[in-house]
Amino acid sequence: MKDALREADKDLQKEMEKQVDMIYSAMAISFRRYWGWGGALRIRRLMDKTQETWDECGASNEVSMLEMLENETGIEIRNHEQGKSWHELAYLNAKIDMGRMNRAQWIYMRQRQKEWVGPQVVACVLLSLYRKYSFGHVRCLRVLQQIEEVERKFNFDVKALRTACMEEAGVELKGGGSACRKN
Repeated sequence: MKDALREADKDLQKEMEKQVDMIYSAMAISFRRYWGWGGALRIRRLMDKTQETWDECGASNEVSMLEMLENETGIEIRNHEQGKSWHELAYLNAKIDMGRMNRAQWIYMRQRQKEWVGPQVVACVLLSLYRKYSFGHVRCLRVLQQIEEVERKFNFDVKALRTACMEEAGVELKGGGSACRKN
């Protein structure tokens, strides 16, 4: 018999790995194609910065990645599929008291969080660009549009994006966004 909470957690983790690979691959391809970033080293440094940013966000339940991005840059990432803002959701906005959740509520929250994984990964990339390379609104918006364009060109095919990332940008993703330089 499957444990519903464990399954919800596994599904959320799988979605995180998929979104990280898709967005990071598209990001690396975008920087190679549109920004002229040469070798893999600069892209790898950006990926390292995103890991630092994830670690900082994960150290506390007080702030989500989306909130960190908005607080520092003024950029709000919305989930267009839901038509909602992170401000409306207790699991992304610590200012909303969720109270004590029962098991069913916890499972439901995990299922809803899957829809916000992509926006959180994008927020991490943009915040890292802001912090490391002083990207402002205009350049962040341009990067976001380019990432989405690359994803569409590859029909959101994670495997094809990872392959192109290796071939074009020299960065091999090892799953879940972990990267290494091409030898």
